Amino acid sequence: MDFGLYTAVKGLLASQRSLYITSHNIANSNTKGYTRQEGAQRATTPFNIPGMGFLGSGTEIYNVIRIRDAYVDIKYWNESASMGEWSVKMDILTEIEKLFGEPSDSSFRQYLDDFYKSLEDMSKNPANMSYREPVRENALAFTKHINGVAQRLIELRREVGFAIDARVESVNSLASQIAILNRQIYANELEGRHANDLRDKRDLLIDELSKIVNIRVHESDDGKYRVSIGGVTLVDHLDVSLLKAEEDPSNGNIVIKWGNGSEAEVHGGELKGFLDLYNGDGNSNSYRGIKYYQNRLDEFAAGFAKGFNEIHRLGYTLGDNGYGVTSGINFFAGSGNDPDNIRAINITISDEIMDDLRNIAAASNPEGSPEDNGNLLNLISQRNTGVGFGFNSTPDDFIKSIMSNYAVDSIQSKRMHETQNLILKNIESKRSSISGVSYDEEMANMVKYQQAYIASARMINTLDEIMDLVVNNLGLFGR
Repeated sequence: MDFGLYTAVKGLLASQRSLYITSHNIANSNTKGYTRQEGAQRATTPFNIPGMGFLGSGTEIYNVIRIRDAYVDIKYWNESASMGEWSVKMDILTEIEKLFGEPSDSSFRQYLDDFYKSLEDMSKNPANMSYREPVRENALAFTKHINGVAQRLIELRREVGFAIDARVESVNSLASQIAILNRQIYANELEGRHANDLRDKRDLLIDELSKIVNIRVHESDDGKYRVSIGGVTLVDHLDVSLLKAEEDPSNGNIVIKWGNGSEAEVHGGELKGFLDLYNGDGNSNSYRGIKYYQNRLDEFAAGFAKGFNEIHRLGYTLGDNGYGVTSGINFFAGSGNDPDNIRAINITISDEIMDDLRNIAAASNPEGSPEDNGNLLNLISQRNTGVGFGFNSTPDDFIKSIMSNYAVDSIQSKRMHETQNLILKNIESKRSSISGVSYDEEMANMVKYQQAYIASARMINTLDEIMDLVVNNLGLFGR
């Protein structure tokens, strides 16, 4: 009789523990990173009763397991890295697109149109100062626009550099937290039980880490947990190898290195996206990042100034009597009025033009009339021929080529982001269907375990009544 009660009590306890697990699932249904848990139930060792054979001794909950698919996790971490990379590139390229402002009233093309329009107006009356003033002002507005875009590109690249440092710090912080959890999980699982909630916390950290950088995760049979980047171990169970971001003095690029000085192979994640945007100059099939657009803008500024100056130097300035006087004057210059060191950040109007509007060399003949506009017409026609510019094309075509490049890059980043987003959502959906908490399923389990609990309780009552009958009433007949 005691044996039967013992069996019923174990059934009661098993149902009770299953209800506890169900309650835990429902309570954490909205907890980020939580994995649905399930009681692992089995029949206990039967008793061998002589003359009867083996008699079952009941059931037990011997472990609480997480319902999780390792393959889906690996897929998620791989795709999360790609998602992080293209999300970063899409956002930054959108910022670059806004900087160039094409097409709009504040675009390169608009400033260029205004400048050449003022040259055309001046060609109608080159001796009149009121026609020369707009040329200088529109040229100054044009150069300041180039300066402004160049400055914003510098600031954007600096911000990306800060973002790289922040991501490296995040990787190191997450790696240290994972190592701490590894210690706690290992200590709690020495007896063979699963530290499910601690494992959920660790997997959530891995989710965050996978978005920042490409990782590989491996857990050995002895419970040792390792995380690697490009084949090099970041977290070796309890030990952590930290990353650092260093600037290469030879080219100004940022390189991610391990503590021992070797270069880390970053092939995905937000960190890869930021590195491509910071370092990419478009050479040797490298990514066209901010550096590429800075170089192209420098090429435009230097090439445009070079070609314009060459023709302007051939013309003659306006003298006191209205005839040509001096030639060889540059229209554009760089820092220190240097025409040979012009970049997008420093292109401006030469001091000679800024100081005296008469130095705009409109005439082509030193002995011509005050209305001589021959050199001015050469400057205007140069825009359509492109002859003499340092980029071997018209200014408009060169600007179009820059716009086309970032349009292609921007469209690619948006498409890749949309594709990765779709892939990741599909994996998240599959992951949720496996590991997520379903209210309907948990309610069904609650009813099932409740009925099992009630049945075990009734069995105990029945056995108790039988025992009471045997002990207190059996043998009283006839007394």
